[in-house]
Amino acid sequence: MYYFRKRQKGKWISFIFTSCGVLFLLFGCGKALIESGDEAFQQHKYTEALRFYLEAMKENPNDNELKEKIAISYFREGEIFYEKRRVIKAFEARIKTGLKYLPDNLSPELIKISSDIYLKLAQAYRYEKAENPYQKKEFFENALAYLEKSLSLDSTNTDALAALLQFKEENFQDLLDRGISAYNKARRDPLQYIAADHYLTNALKLDPQNEEAQKYRKLARKRSLNLLDPGLDVPLAITDQMVNSDYIAFLVTIYNLLPDNLSVNASNFYLIGDDGKEIRGKTTGMFTTPLQAQTISNGEEIGGVVAFPVDNDRQFARLEFRQGDEILGYKNLP
Repeated sequence: MYYFRKRQKGKWISFIFTSCGVLFLLFGCGKALIESGDEAFQQHKYTEALRFYLEAMKENPNDNELKEKIAISYFREGEIFYEKRRVIKAFEARIKTGLKYLPDNLSPELIKISSDIYLKLAQAYRYEKAENPYQKKEFFENALAYLEKSLSLDSTNTDALAALLQFKEENFQDLLDRGISAYNKARRDPLQYIAADHYLTNALKLDPQNEEAQKYRKLARKRSLNLLDPGLDVPLAITDQMVNSDYIAFLVTIYNLLPDNLSVNASNFYLIGDDGKEIRGKTTGMFTTPLQAQTISNGEEIGGVVAFPVDNDRQFARLEFRQGDEILGYKNLP
């Protein structure tokens, strides 16, 4: 809101304008704002276009066509920023902001544009040079996820399909070889079991039916259950497992590698099934040494039993430790 005074016939008269009022003086409100945004968009001035579109949306919050214009503007702004600065996280952030404006029902044009932008983001991660093994893992997983997302939006996107096939050809055999090699090295260095699990899991993302990768990954996961992964903020180890008719329970160790204190409670744990469904952890008197709620500082660890109520013979893939929606630690299960 803006305020100013004007002298008229010997009197001072006050004027108050909203931001739209000021823009109206310059460009007009409502439809005129959208037209000004369209003009800026056509000139590839996407940041300027967004200013007009976002202002217009205050008056038209349910305008799906306007939402599409905003989403596309964020996509294009991200592309240009990445081409100039090569900052992949900034590119990704603008894409995620644009996605928030996507209407429930996408137009055919926006489906194609969204599929293409996911492909470009995948390719950015695919060719970005990683600074360390953990970043390399992140880039691989993001590239694959965005390629799959591109094709899930538009299965006719031949460029995305070709990129995915090439990505698999370039990576599968290398990941399989690295996984088996790490497994064999683990006889001398047990942490290599964790590395083997990582390589073989990614190999199976590219070829889920490969029996050799399945066999070695299962062995690696069995042998790494009681190992703490130093690459995680909150490494977990499972040293025992108990099952009865009502619960499956794990004797876990949690180690804090975060710089800040960490609150630990059984309810921070989630057991993820092969079907993607999750069960939240709890303590129960049915098992000895239940995990006690406690706060641990950097470099400290705590252990205890976390129980999960189950009512059938479900298969489980992963145990996770979360703070809010953030996964700080996990253990893959055989």
